[in-house]
Amino acid sequence: MNRIAVIGLGTLGGALCKNISEMDSIDELILIDYDIVESRNVHNSVYNASQIGESKVEALSELIEENINVVQMEEKYIEGKTKLSPCNLIIDCRDVVCSRGNEIDVRLYITGKILIIDCRKNVKTQYNYEGSYRRKLSKNELNKAGFFAAQIICSDQINDLIKEKTVQRVDLNLLPSIINKAMKKSITNRVDIVYDAIDGLDRLQCLEDNIEPILSLSREKDVDVFIGERDSSQLQLLKPFRKIDNLPSVAKTKYTIIPRNSLRDSSDLIQALSKIVKEQNNIMNFIVTLSHENGEYFVELLEETGAA
Repeated sequence: MNRIAVIGLGTLGGALCKNISEMDSIDELILIDYDIVESRNVHNSVYNASQIGESKVEALSELIEENINVVQMEEKYIEGKTKLSPCNLIIDCRDVVCSRGNEIDVRLYITGKILIIDCRKNVKTQYNYEGSYRRKLSKNELNKAGFFAAQIICSDQINDLIKEKTVQRVDLNLLPSIINKAMKKSITNRVDIVYDAIDGLDRLQCLEDNIEPILSLSREKDVDVFIGERDSSQLQLLKPFRKIDNLPSVAKTKYTIIPRNSLRDSSDLIQALSKIVKEQNNIMNFIVTLSHENGEYFVELLEETGAA
């Protein structure tokens, strides 16, 4: 894999390209963006103040062209219309959530402090909308995301993810060695589930990977479900844990419970989670994840923010 195209050169896309340019296995980067560097881009991105007003394509080329051959495409990417010369991988880092067909190989974005690597094709969204960060991330954290993503993209792991058409969740607090182990385990243990169409189901991503672990957890205890990323500092506001019918907002995170032994099979879980997301009218899509902290297991429905 020696020729890569990157669409969208914002905070994540810029950090990704900077790290990819330092990889020996990559010979050429195709940079695609139509935007310019603004003052608000400088504090947490690879760009510097002297580049304000320049096109992002030109500015990023200045930063990496000593390391790698660069092809500049200063235009808005439209799948099926934008002409790309042959390349080994097309990566989408745009800060927008939209439908896509077969051309894009990998979609990268950040939700909370989670890097999402989406390798599915022919993805349909009900609405197109601009991405946004729900949490402020430091320049160091964004650089870490770019580094992690570059390591995965420039290894055999990305081929496995694309082959499996999977959505991978990477906690930015994990060490690279742990990420490698977790991703291989995720692919090996993935469960394919066949189910009828359910209203709201199309808004749940990574569901198949988590069905069996959540069903197992429900046989032992009530399943705590957080709509949004759980904030440990706010847990005293949520305890004692109890079923909350109206899902009130607590520190921008909502909380509910799936009672113990109420999930007999995958259909029950799909029905329960679909009902929860249907009530979140202001959020389009969610990444389903089973998280672990201080000996507790809980489900997080992370917003598909599209922040990049």
